[in-house]
Amino acid sequence: MDPDRRRVQRWFYWGLALSLLLLLAGWWAGSAHTLAIPGGRLIALSRLFGLLATYTILLEILLVSRIPFIEEHFDLHETVDLHRWNGYGILVSIVAHTVFVVLGYAAPGHTGLWHMFVLINTQYEDVLIATIGTLIFLAATALSINIARKKLPHEWWWLSHLTLYGAIILVTPHQLKTGGDFIGHFWYTAYWYMWYIGVFGLLAYYRFVRPLWYMLRYQFRVERVVQEAKDIYSVYVSGRDLDMFAFRPGQYATWWILSPGMWWQGHPFSFSSPPGAQQLRFTVKVVGDYSRQLRQLRPGVRIAIDGPRGSFTASRAYGANNVVLVAGGIGVAPYLSTIRSLMAAGKQVTLLYAARAKQDVSFVRELSALQRQGLRVEVYLQDDGRIIDGDVLLNHLSELTVVYLCGPDGMSRALTRTLRGLGLPKWAIVTERFAY
Repeated sequence: MDPDRRRVQRWFYWGLALSLLLLLAGWWAGSAHTLAIPGGRLIALSRLFGLLATYTILLEILLVSRIPFIEEHFDLHETVDLHRWNGYGILVSIVAHTVFVVLGYAAPGHTGLWHMFVLINTQYEDVLIATIGTLIFLAATALSINIARKKLPHEWWWLSHLTLYGAIILVTPHQLKTGGDFIGHFWYTAYWYMWYIGVFGLLAYYRFVRPLWYMLRYQFRVERVVQEAKDIYSVYVSGRDLDMFAFRPGQYATWWILSPGMWWQGHPFSFSSPPGAQQLRFTVKVVGDYSRQLRQLRPGVRIAIDGPRGSFTASRAYGANNVVLVAGGIGVAPYLSTIRSLMAAGKQVTLLYAARAKQDVSFVRELSALQRQGLRVEVYLQDDGRIIDGDVLLNHLSELTVVYLCGPDGMSRALTRTLRGLGLPKWAIVTERFAY
C-alpha cells in the first residue's frame, strides 16, 4: 500500500477521534450538573445526541467538500460508503435528540409528550425552524435508502441533497444560541465556531471558488465530440494554457456543461487525456438523456470543472513490479493516461479489456500505439464467449502484483471477491466505482 495514503488515512481517523473526545469533554462540563435534577439525565442525553448530530452533519459536509486531503487518499466508494453511514448517524442522532429532550422536559411535570413537543417549538427561540430542518434531514435520508435511491434519477437525488444545506442553516442557530453546553463555556463555543468556519470555508473554496477560478483562468470550452466506439463518445476540451492544468493520471472531475438544459447538473467523468496535453478529454457511454445530449454538443460551449478528484492513480501501484488493469467497457478511459505513467516508472503493465462486442472496443489506435511501447493487451468479447474470470486473473498474478478494476459496479464487486479468494491482499486491489 502507498505509505503516504495509509499515513493520511490514519491521521484522518485520529483527528476524528480527537474531535469526538473534545465534544464529550465539553458536553460533560456543561451537562454533568443536570444529572441530579428530575429528568436531568434525559436532558443530558438529549444534549449529547444534539452535539453528535452537529458533529455528524459537519463531517458529512467535510466528506463532500472536495478537499484533496480526502479526495486523493480515499477511494470514491470508501467516501461514498462513509458518507452514507454517517448520514444514518445524523438521522439517529437527530431523532434521539428530539425524543430525549421532549421526554426530559415532560417528565418532571408529567406533561403530555405532544403538548410538550408543541410547547418547546413555540416557546424556545429557533427551535421551530430547527424542527423544520430536521424534517428536511429525514426526507433526504429516506431518499438515500437503497430502494429509493435506485429508483431516483441521479439528477433528482442530487437536487434532494441540495436541500440539506438549507436544513443546516435552519438547525445551526438553535445550537449556538440555546445550547446549554455553550452558555458560559467560551472554549467550547470557540471550538464549535472553529468547526463551522473551517468546514464551510473548505466547502466554499473547493466546491465554488476553485471551479469558478479554473473556469476564468483556463477558459474551458468544447472543441469537438468524437465517436470512439458504439455509443461511446469523447468530448475534447480546449482552453487557455491547458498544459498547466494539474491533475494526476487516473483522476476524474465533475464536469458542468454550461449550455441550456445541462448547466444545472454536474456529472463525474474520468480524464482520458494525459496531464500536460494541450487539450483535455473525457469519455462517456450513452446510457440516458444527459449522455445523449453530450454527443450533440457544439463547439464553443463553456465548461466548468469541479476537480481534479480521486485516488485511482498510478501511485497506488507503489512497490509492485507487475500491474494488471482490468477494464469493463467505458472503464478503459482513465487507464489511457495511467498506462503511460506506470510504464514510465518501469512497471510491467497488462490491460485486460472486457467488452460486449468488437464494435464496443474503444481507443483502438491509442492502445495499439501503447502496445508498441510495451503494453500487453488482452481483449475479452462477451459475444465470443470470453470473460475475465478467476482463471484469467490467476495467470497474471505474481507476488508483487497490483490489480486495478474499473467498469460496471457489479463487475468490480465480483472481481474484487474473486481476487480476494485468490489470495490478493485488499491493498493490492484498486477500484473506481461511480456508484452513488
